[in-house]
Formats: sequence, structure tokens, C-alpha cells
Amino acid sequence: MTDPVRDTQEGVRLARRAVELGKNDAVALARGGHALAHFSHDLGMGIDFLDRALVINPSLAAAWLLGGFLRLFKGEPDEAIQWLERAMRLSPFDSEMFRMETGVAMAHLIAGRFDAASSGAANSFRAMPALVLPGAVVAASHALGGRMDEARSAIQIVRQFNPTLRLGTLHEWLPFRLPQHAALFADGLRKAGLPE
Repeated sequence: MTDPVRDTQEGVRLARRAVELGKNDAVALARGGHALAHFSHDLGMGIDFLDRALVINPSLAAAWLLGGFLRLFKGEPDEAIQWLERAMRLSPFDSEMFRMETGVAMAHLIAGRFDAASSGAANSFRAMPALVLPGAVVAASHALGGRMDEARSAIQIVRQFNPTLRLGTLHEWLPFRLPQHAALFADGLRKAGLPE
């Protein structure tokens, strides 16, 4: 973003317009609702639009994927896993499979299941090493699970592709509603070697 305040306001405006114009369109409701949640940090409103999308089209994998992430950030990791796994079943060859796997892994991480988190994000991290989230989940879960060599190795790869990544910017790209989930993820990344 060049002007975060202005660009965020414009994102909210456009997302609201999308759900207005697409009130009978599952894709518009799903994508618009997710964008609203992202830009306005109103996870409940975003979830409401995703739920409406699924009333219109219960087989829309993207709505299950996005709803899973919103539930994850809302603080409902087990429900998030159910939503993300449903998206996987609905679209097993989806180009967004890496996001689904990463979401499930992240849900395991905030639920304290560090082995499941690190193994769950490993495929996505290998396939998409330039993306922050899969590598960050691998690094944090290894660190929290006491596997420091693996954690440091993962965070080094993440930082090769994203050298400006810092703990201080986590809240900008991960809208955890519960402070303890943000703190747990940050603690894992800190132990792995991500700078403040």
C-alpha cells in the first residue's frame, strides 16, 4: 500500500459495494465478506457474509477456505480446521490447496499441537518458499516444539525471500482477535530468530 489509511478505506468501500451488488452471488459475498473482514478487522461481519454465500452455494470451496481463516483468526481453531478440510474435500486439486494446508497447520499451532502444525505446513512451505505464512508456521511450530535447528533453518529461508519481515508488523497481516494466539505465534517466531 502506498497510503495505508486511504487504501484501507477504499478497500472497505469496494468490498461493501461488492456485497451490495452481489447479494445473490455466492462468490461476491464470499470474496467481499473476506475483504471486509480483512480491511475493517470485523471478523463477525465477514463470517456473516461467508455464511450467506454458503446458503446460496454450499459447495463453494473458496467460501469454506475463507471462512476457515476467519474462524481461525476469531479464535476457533478446531472449527477452522473443519471448514478448511471441507474446502479440501470439495476441491482436492485446487490451486489454493497450499493455503488450505497452511490454514489447518496454523490452527493446529494456535491450539498447541506443534507437531501437527509443522508437518501440516511442510508441503506448502516446500512448494511456496517465497510465501511468508507457510514458512512462518513451520518456523514457529518447530521452535515451540523445541526443534530449534529446524526452526532457524525455516526462518532463514523465509527471511531470504522477505528480508523486511519483523515481529513488529505481525498484527498488520495476521488479525488475531485473541491476544494469546498472536503472542504464541510471535513467541515461536521470536525463538526461531525473527527480529523485532
